[in-house]
Amino acid sequence: MPTPKVLFTAGLDFGGVPPAQAMLQEAGFEVVCARTAPGQPQEETREKLEGVDAIIAGADRINDFTLEKAGRLRIVARNGVGYDQVDLQACTERGIVVVNTPGVMADAVADETLGLLLALVRRIPTGSANVKAGQYQVPMGEDLCSMTLGLLGGGRIAAEVIRRALGFKMAVLVHDPWVEESSIRELGATPVSMDQLLSESDAITLHIPFTDDNEKIVNADLLARMKAGSFFINTARGGLVDEEALLEALTTGHIAGAGLDCQATEPPVGISSELVEHERVIAMPHAGSNTVTARREMNLMAGRQVLTMLQGKVPEHVVNPEVLEKLDLK
Repeated sequence: MPTPKVLFTAGLDFGGVPPAQAMLQEAGFEVVCARTAPGQPQEETREKLEGVDAIIAGADRINDFTLEKAGRLRIVARNGVGYDQVDLQACTERGIVVVNTPGVMADAVADETLGLLLALVRRIPTGSANVKAGQYQVPMGEDLCSMTLGLLGGGRIAAEVIRRALGFKMAVLVHDPWVEESSIRELGATPVSMDQLLSESDAITLHIPFTDDNEKIVNADLLARMKAGSFFINTARGGLVDEEALLEALTTGHIAGAGLDCQATEPPVGISSELVEHERVIAMPHAGSNTVTARREMNLMAGRQVLTMLQGKVPEHVVNPEVLEKLDLK
Protein backbone atom coordinates (compact mmCIF):
# COMPACT_ATOMS: atom_id res chain seq x y z
CA MET A 1 0.00 0.00 0.00
CA PRO A 2 1.53 3.37 -1.03
CA THR A 3 2.41 5.95 1.58
CA PRO A 4 -0.53 8.38 1.96
CA LYS A 5 0.17 11.69 0.25
CA VAL A 6 -1.05 15.02 1.65
CA LEU A 7 -1.22 18.14 -0.52
CA PHE A 8 -0.83 21.55 1.12
CA THR A 9 -2.13 24.54 -0.81
CA ALA A 10 -2.79 26.62 2.34
CA GLY A 11 -0.81 27.44 5.45
CA LEU A 12 2.43 28.16 3.62
CA ASP A 13 3.10 31.61 5.12
CA PHE A 14 5.11 30.68 8.20
CA GLY A 15 8.55 31.45 6.80
CA GLY A 16 9.46 27.83 7.36
CA VAL A 17 7.76 24.44 7.56
CA PRO A 18 4.01 24.73 8.30
CA PRO A 19 3.32 23.13 11.71
CA ALA A 20 0.86 20.61 10.27
CA GLN A 21 3.40 19.56 7.65
CA ALA A 22 5.93 18.68 10.34
CA MET A 23 3.28 16.75 12.27
CA LEU A 24 2.15 14.73 9.24
CA GLN A 25 5.69 13.99 8.08
CA GLU A 26 6.55 12.75 11.57
CA ALA A 27 3.55 10.42 11.28
CA GLY A 28 5.09 8.95 8.13
CA PHE A 29 3.01 10.64 5.43
CA GLU A 30 4.35 12.20 2.24
CA VAL A 31 3.63 15.93 2.14
CA VAL A 32 3.65 18.09 -1.00
CA CYS A 33 3.42 21.89 -0.65
CA ALA A 34 2.17 23.72 -3.74
CA ARG A 35 0.27 26.97 -3.56
CA THR A 36 -2.37 27.35 -6.26
CA ALA A 37 -1.88 30.30 -8.62
CA PRO A 38 -3.86 33.54 -8.12
CA GLY A 39 -7.46 33.16 -9.19
CA GLN A 40 -7.41 29.47 -8.22
CA PRO A 41 -7.45 28.03 -11.79
CA GLN A 42 -9.48 24.83 -11.74
CA GLU A 43 -7.25 23.05 -14.25
CA GLU A 44 -4.30 23.49 -11.92
CA THR A 45 -6.23 22.21 -8.90
CA ARG A 46 -7.44 19.17 -10.87
CA GLU A 47 -3.90 18.17 -11.84
CA LYS A 48 -2.60 18.61 -8.27
CA LEU A 49 -5.31 16.35 -6.81
CA GLU A 50 -4.22 13.33 -8.87
CA GLY A 51 -2.65 10.69 -6.61
CA VAL A 52 -3.40 12.66 -3.43
CA ASP A 53 -5.08 11.17 -0.36
CA ALA A 54 -5.75 14.46 1.45
CA ILE A 55 -5.62 18.17 0.81
CA ILE A 56 -5.25 21.00 3.29
CA ALA A 57 -6.87 23.61 1.10
CA GLY A 58 -7.01 27.35 0.91
CA ALA A 59 -9.49 28.87 -1.54
CA ASP A 60 -9.15 25.98 -4.02
CA ARG A 61 -12.35 25.11 -5.85
CA ILE A 62 -13.26 21.51 -5.15
CA ASN A 63 -16.02 20.36 -7.49
CA ASP A 64 -16.92 17.74 -10.09
CA PHE A 65 -14.35 19.12 -12.53
CA THR A 66 -11.41 19.36 -10.14
CA LEU A 67 -12.20 15.95 -8.64
CA GLU A 68 -12.08 14.14 -12.00
CA LYS A 69 -8.56 12.78 -11.36
CA ALA A 70 -8.79 12.60 -7.56
CA GLY A 71 -9.38 8.87 -7.34
CA ARG A 72 -7.44 8.53 -4.07
CA LEU A 73 -8.74 11.63 -2.30
CA ARG A 74 -10.29 10.82 1.08
CA ILE A 75 -10.47 14.18 2.86
CA VAL A 76 -10.62 17.89 2.05
CA ALA A 77 -9.51 19.91 5.07
CA ARG A 78 -10.36 23.59 4.70
CA ASN A 79 -7.70 25.75 6.32
CA GLY A 80 -10.47 28.08 7.51
CA VAL A 81 -14.09 28.09 8.56
CA GLY A 82 -15.81 28.78 5.21
CA TYR A 83 -16.30 26.02 2.65
CA ASP A 84 -18.33 27.79 -0.04
CA GLN A 85 -15.71 26.80 -2.66
CA VAL A 86 -16.24 23.11 -1.90
CA ASP A 87 -19.07 21.20 -3.58
CA LEU A 88 -20.23 19.11 -0.63
CA GLN A 89 -22.53 16.96 -2.75
CA ALA A 90 -19.76 16.10 -5.19
CA CYS A 91 -17.48 15.13 -2.30
CA THR A 92 -20.16 13.12 -0.52
CA GLU A 93 -20.98 11.15 -3.69
CA ARG A 94 -17.31 10.19 -3.94
CA GLY A 95 -16.97 9.29 -0.27
CA ILE A 96 -14.74 12.29 0.47
CA VAL A 97 -14.94 13.81 3.93
CA VAL A 98 -14.89 17.62 4.16
CA VAL A 99 -13.79 19.34 7.36
CA ASN A 100 -13.14 22.92 8.43
CA THR A 101 -11.44 24.71 11.31
CA PRO A 102 -14.08 26.61 13.28
CA GLY A 103 -13.37 28.79 16.27
CA VAL A 104 -9.61 29.27 16.01
CA MET A 105 -9.90 32.37 13.82
CA ALA A 106 -12.63 34.09 15.83
CA ASP A 107 -10.31 36.39 17.79
CA ALA A 108 -8.37 37.47 14.71
CA VAL A 109 -11.48 38.30 12.65
CA ALA A 110 -13.13 40.05 15.59
CA ASP A 111 -10.01 42.17 16.07
CA GLU A 112 -10.08 43.24 12.44
CA THR A 113 -13.81 43.98 12.60
CA LEU A 114 -13.29 46.44 15.44
CA GLY A 115 -10.16 47.77 13.74
CA LEU A 116 -12.11 48.59 10.57
CA LEU A 117 -14.88 50.18 12.63
CA LEU A 118 -12.45 52.36 14.55
CA ALA A 119 -10.64 53.37 11.38
CA LEU A 120 -13.92 54.40 9.75
CA VAL A 121 -15.47 56.19 12.71
CA ARG A 122 -12.29 58.05 13.70
CA ARG A 123 -11.33 58.56 10.02
CA ILE A 124 -7.84 57.28 10.66
CA PRO A 125 -6.81 56.79 6.99
CA THR A 126 -7.95 60.35 6.18
CA GLY A 127 -6.05 61.82 9.11
CA SER A 128 -2.92 59.87 8.24
CA ALA A 129 -3.10 60.99 4.60
CA ASN A 130 -3.53 64.62 5.67
CA VAL A 131 -0.47 64.54 7.93
CA LYS A 132 1.68 62.85 5.30
CA ALA A 133 0.61 65.44 2.74
CA GLY A 134 1.61 68.26 5.11
CA GLN A 135 -1.95 69.55 5.37
CA TYR A 136 -2.57 68.74 9.04
CA GLN A 137 -6.33 69.03 8.66
CA VAL A 138 -8.06 67.38 11.61
CA PRO A 139 -10.95 65.06 10.63
CA MET A 140 -14.01 64.92 12.90
CA GLY A 141 -14.91 61.50 14.27
CA GLU A 142 -17.21 60.07 16.93
CA ASP A 143 -16.96 58.13 20.18
CA LEU A 144 -17.73 54.43 19.86
CA CYS A 145 -19.37 54.57 23.28
CA SER A 146 -22.08 56.82 21.82
CA MET A 147 -22.91 54.30 19.09
CA THR A 148 -24.99 51.15 18.71
CA LEU A 149 -23.38 48.23 16.91
CA GLY A 150 -25.58 45.79 15.04
CA LEU A 151 -24.46 42.26 14.20
CA LEU A 152 -26.11 40.22 11.46
CA GLY A 153 -25.15 36.76 12.67
CA GLY A 154 -24.46 35.47 16.15
CA GLY A 155 -21.88 32.67 15.90
CA ARG A 156 -18.36 32.28 17.27
CA ILE A 157 -16.86 35.32 15.56
CA ALA A 158 -19.88 37.45 16.45
CA ALA A 159 -19.49 36.47 20.11
CA GLU A 160 -15.94 37.81 20.11
CA VAL A 161 -17.04 41.00 18.36
CA ILE A 162 -19.67 41.49 21.06
CA ARG A 163 -17.07 41.11 23.82
CA ARG A 164 -14.83 43.70 22.18
CA ALA A 165 -17.65 46.15 21.43
CA LEU A 166 -18.79 46.03 25.05
CA GLY A 167 -15.23 46.88 26.03
CA PHE A 168 -15.70 50.10 24.03
CA LYS A 169 -18.99 50.66 25.92
CA MET A 170 -21.12 50.26 22.79
CA ALA A 171 -24.71 49.07 22.86
CA VAL A 172 -24.89 45.84 20.85
CA LEU A 173 -27.84 44.40 18.90
CA VAL A 174 -27.85 40.97 17.25
CA HIS A 175 -30.13 39.39 14.68
CA ASP A 176 -29.73 35.65 14.20
CA PRO A 177 -32.85 33.43 14.23
CA TRP A 178 -30.64 30.33 14.51
CA VAL A 179 -29.07 31.32 17.84
CA GLU A 180 -30.92 31.10 21.15
CA GLU A 181 -31.86 34.55 22.44
CA SER A 182 -30.64 33.54 25.90
CA SER A 183 -27.16 32.91 24.49
CA ILE A 184 -27.07 36.39 22.97
CA ARG A 185 -28.24 37.97 26.22
CA GLU A 186 -25.62 36.07 28.21
CA LEU A 187 -22.95 37.77 26.10
CA GLY A 188 -24.35 41.18 27.03
CA ALA A 189 -26.07 41.93 23.71
CA THR A 190 -29.75 42.30 22.80
CA PRO A 191 -31.46 39.97 20.30
CA VAL A 192 -33.65 41.95 17.87
CA SER A 193 -35.62 41.64 14.66
CA MET A 194 -34.03 42.51 11.35
CA ASP A 195 -36.07 45.72 11.16
CA GLN A 196 -34.86 46.87 14.58
CA LEU A 197 -31.27 45.93 13.76
CA LEU A 198 -31.27 48.02 10.59
CA SER A 199 -33.14 51.05 11.93
CA GLU A 200 -31.30 51.41 15.27
CA SER A 201 -27.68 50.47 14.50
CA ASP A 202 -25.05 53.13 13.84
CA ALA A 203 -22.84 50.42 12.33
CA ILE A 204 -23.64 46.94 11.07
CA THR A 205 -21.22 44.04 10.72
CA LEU A 206 -21.75 40.75 8.86
CA HIS A 207 -21.07 37.41 10.54
CA ILE A 208 -23.00 34.88 8.47
CA PRO A 209 -21.86 32.15 6.06
CA PHE A 210 -22.07 32.52 2.30
CA THR A 211 -24.82 30.24 0.99
CA ASP A 212 -27.21 30.29 -1.96
CA ASP A 213 -29.89 31.73 0.34
CA ASN A 214 -27.58 34.47 1.63
CA GLU A 215 -26.05 35.55 -1.67
CA LYS A 216 -26.36 39.37 -1.97
CA ILE A 217 -28.40 39.50 1.22
CA VAL A 218 -27.03 43.02 1.64
CA ASN A 219 -28.98 44.50 -1.26
CA ALA A 220 -30.49 47.88 -2.11
CA ASP A 221 -33.55 47.25 0.05
CA LEU A 222 -31.54 46.27 3.13
CA LEU A 223 -29.15 49.20 2.71
CA ALA A 224 -32.08 51.64 2.34
CA ARG A 225 -33.49 50.36 5.64
CA MET A 226 -30.21 51.02 7.46
CA LYS A 227 -29.92 54.16 9.55
CA ALA A 228 -28.86 57.17 7.43
CA GLY A 229 -25.18 57.93 7.97
CA SER A 230 -24.40 54.49 9.42
CA PHE A 231 -21.34 52.36 8.72
CA PHE A 232 -21.07 48.89 7.18
CA ILE A 233 -18.41 46.25 7.91
CA ASN A 234 -17.94 42.95 6.07
CA THR A 235 -15.36 40.48 7.34
CA ALA A 236 -17.38 37.45 6.16
CA ARG A 237 -17.69 36.91 2.39
CA GLY A 238 -17.86 39.33 -0.52
CA GLY A 239 -20.70 37.43 -2.18
CA LEU A 240 -23.03 38.44 0.66
CA VAL A 241 -23.11 41.98 -0.73
CA ASP A 242 -24.72 43.49 -3.83
CA GLU A 243 -21.71 45.65 -4.56
CA GLU A 244 -23.50 47.94 -7.02
CA ALA A 245 -26.10 48.72 -4.36
CA LEU A 246 -23.43 49.38 -1.72
CA LEU A 247 -21.49 51.63 -4.08
CA GLU A 248 -24.65 53.64 -4.76
CA ALA A 249 -25.42 53.93 -1.03
CA LEU A 250 -21.90 55.22 -0.38
CA THR A 251 -22.06 57.64 -3.29
CA THR A 252 -25.33 59.18 -2.08
CA GLY A 253 -23.99 59.33 1.48
CA HIS A 254 -26.73 57.15 2.95
CA ILE A 255 -23.93 54.85 4.13
CA ALA A 256 -21.17 56.94 5.71
CA GLY A 257 -18.41 54.42 5.14
CA ALA A 258 -17.64 50.75 4.61
CA GLY A 259 -14.87 48.50 5.86
CA LEU A 260 -14.48 45.54 3.51
CA ASP A 261 -12.12 42.70 4.29
CA CYS A 262 -13.50 40.75 1.33
CA GLN A 263 -14.93 41.46 -2.10
CA ALA A 264 -17.16 39.57 -4.51
CA THR A 265 -14.19 39.28 -6.88
CA GLU A 266 -10.78 38.70 -5.35
CA PRO A 267 -8.52 40.36 -6.40
CA PRO A 268 -11.06 43.11 -7.16
CA VAL A 269 -12.03 43.76 -10.77
CA GLY A 270 -15.03 45.48 -12.30
CA ILE A 271 -17.58 46.68 -9.75
CA SER A 272 -15.47 45.25 -6.91
CA SER A 273 -12.61 47.48 -8.03
CA GLU A 274 -14.86 50.55 -8.22
CA LEU A 275 -16.12 49.82 -4.72
CA VAL A 276 -12.76 49.44 -3.01
CA GLU A 277 -11.50 52.62 -4.70
CA HIS A 278 -14.33 54.70 -3.21
CA GLU A 279 -13.06 57.44 -0.90
CA ARG A 280 -15.18 56.24 2.03
CA VAL A 281 -14.15 52.59 1.77
CA ILE A 282 -11.35 50.91 3.70
CA ALA A 283 -10.47 47.65 1.95
CA MET A 284 -8.32 44.72 3.01
CA PRO A 285 -7.18 41.72 0.89
CA HIS A 286 -9.31 39.13 2.76
CA ALA A 287 -6.91 39.18 5.69
CA GLY A 288 -9.23 38.81 8.68
CA SER A 289 -7.72 35.55 9.87
CA ASN A 290 -4.19 36.37 8.76
CA THR A 291 -2.42 36.52 12.11
CA VAL A 292 0.43 34.28 13.21
CA THR A 293 -1.59 32.77 16.06
CA ALA A 294 -4.77 32.15 14.07
CA ARG A 295 -2.97 30.70 11.06
CA ARG A 296 -0.91 28.38 13.24
CA GLU A 297 -3.99 27.08 15.07
CA MET A 298 -5.99 26.69 11.85
CA ASN A 299 -3.12 24.81 10.24
CA LEU A 300 -2.71 22.48 13.20
CA MET A 301 -6.46 21.80 13.45
CA ALA A 302 -6.62 20.96 9.74
CA GLY A 303 -3.55 18.74 10.05
CA ARG A 304 -4.90 16.88 13.08
CA GLN A 305 -8.11 16.12 11.23
CA VAL A 306 -6.21 14.81 8.21
CA LEU A 307 -4.13 12.63 10.52
CA THR A 308 -7.28 11.32 12.22
CA MET A 309 -8.91 10.51 8.89
CA LEU A 310 -5.87 8.76 7.43
CA GLN A 311 -5.67 6.67 10.61
CA GLY A 312 -9.20 5.43 9.92
CA LYS A 313 -11.05 7.53 12.48
CA VAL A 314 -13.76 10.20 12.27
CA PRO A 315 -12.37 13.77 12.21
CA GLU A 316 -13.74 16.36 14.62
CA HIS A 317 -15.39 18.95 12.36
CA VAL A 318 -17.06 17.11 9.46
CA VAL A 319 -19.33 19.44 7.46
CA ASN A 320 -20.84 16.68 5.26
CA PRO A 321 -21.67 14.11 7.97
CA GLU A 322 -23.87 12.08 5.61
CA VAL A 323 -20.68 10.85 3.92
CA LEU A 324 -19.79 8.90 7.06
CA GLU A 325 -22.49 6.34 6.19
CA LYS A 326 -20.39 5.36 3.16
CA LEU A 327 -17.16 4.89 5.12
CA ASP A 328 -15.78 2.36 7.56
CA LEU A 329 -14.38 4.67 10.20
CA LYS A 330 -13.97 4.18 13.94
